[in-house]
Amino acid sequence: MKNGKYKIYENLAFVTQIGLMMIIPIVISVLLGHYIDEKLGTGNLFLLIFIALGVASSFLNLYKVMMRLLNKRK
Repeated sequence: MKNGKYKIYENLAFVTQIGLMMIIPIVISVLLGHYIDEKLGTGNLFLLIFIALGVASSFLNLYKVMMRLLNKRK
């Protein structure tokens, strides 16, 4: 019974980690892009660039974690 209970918490922690790994780089990128656009007066140019970089970074982080998990299970 205890192993099942700890497995649930382990899975919950893993899902939370993935969610945070996806959202934090995107939010930071949006804030940074917006800040640079306001300082330079470039409209939404840097916002769009940094959003793309944030999304790419999020998926790269997700890929690395999943590959590590798959290699660990082998």
